Amino acid sequence: MSFSTDKNEQDQLNKIIISYNTKSLKEALLEANYNRSKAPNLSNFPQFHNIVGLINFRLNDLKQAIFDFETAIKINPNFHTAYYNLGLVYFNTKDLKKSYDCFVKALTIKKDYKLARDKIIELLSFYKPDNYNENQILDLNKKIFNIPCKIDFTKKISDSHMINYFKKCKKIVSKNLADLTYNKVQIFRKKSIFLNCERHKSIFFKYNTIPEYCFGCFKVVVETKNFFDLLKVSLIFDKIEFFNNFNRKNMIDKRTNEDVFKSIIYCTSLQQVLDVEKKTKKVFETLLDNFTVESKRGCHEYSIKYPEYKKIYKIESELMSFPKKWSNNERKFDLENNKEGIKDQIFVHDTQKGISLHEFLIINNWFKDQKISI
Repeated sequence: MSFSTDKNEQDQLNKIIISYNTKSLKEALLEANYNRSKAPNLSNFPQFHNIVGLINFRLNDLKQAIFDFETAIKINPNFHTAYYNLGLVYFNTKDLKKSYDCFVKALTIKKDYKLARDKIIELLSFYKPDNYNENQILDLNKKIFNIPCKIDFTKKISDSHMINYFKKCKKIVSKNLADLTYNKVQIFRKKSIFLNCERHKSIFFKYNTIPEYCFGCFKVVVETKNFFDLLKVSLIFDKIEFFNNFNRKNMIDKRTNEDVFKSIIYCTSLQQVLDVEKKTKKVFETLLDNFTVESKRGCHEYSIKYPEYKKIYKIESELMSFPKKWSNNERKFDLENNKEGIKDQIFVHDTQKGISLHEFLIINNWFKDQKISI
């Protein structure tokens, strides 16, 4: 391959990457195919198949994305990025074993590949691999899972119990993991419901209109008065069986001048959110002091633009309803960002019960954020 030809292909590849970052996904795919027709040698570049795989992945064509990343790997068996991206695709299918194996392979090729390391840690909160594929991260994850909690969830939980438990976790992790930095700051426990928030937020920020799906999205928001109570809620969400029926999240909300210690339970109807609010209050009265529980609808960003949207009433007809004219914006967005004939294929896995390395590293980030040492 001559230098001039090499440069031509690289120029075409750069154009595709720019298109991927600035245009609609369909336009980016068209440009990729057009540039390949102008520079057929692009098919010999693993980077070309990798970027096309990313486009098809975001277009939700998982089958084609798998083919693209596997083609990139055939051309360059040591292409760690393609293995990582292939793992991301499988992470959205039923096959978590293949996802895990891809991330492990990426980390084997590039020992300091932190993205792959962090994704393995996250995946282990959903998946228990066979013992044949032991590694340091898997072994450490098992050790964290096996630390006895020794907290009584039938009465008020003390701060000292929380501190002692997380000290035990920290001692084991510090001994076995050189780098405790982690790329997540919210604990999101999933329950087999695909919320598709990326699509909905993209529509809102592009058109300033709320997607129809979000009018059926409700949440119970728990706010605690201090950091240690947030830790308690994170364990309550795991240990109390009732909460395992829902998607739920724990976070430190930093959008205002003061940190807000917030936990969220996601619901799919007005009646459900009112029932869950009532049940949540009852559970928390036994376990915590100084907390608030409130039902809301949808995302905070939506309610800033449309204050009526967030208001909850006991009669559904009194809620703000979806303006039908907004459907046009959704149709435009989906035409630009979806392939015809490709149906939603995203598979959501239930989070495993128990505190994993993933949850601990997020909580460790919280401790650092609050400048509290354990």
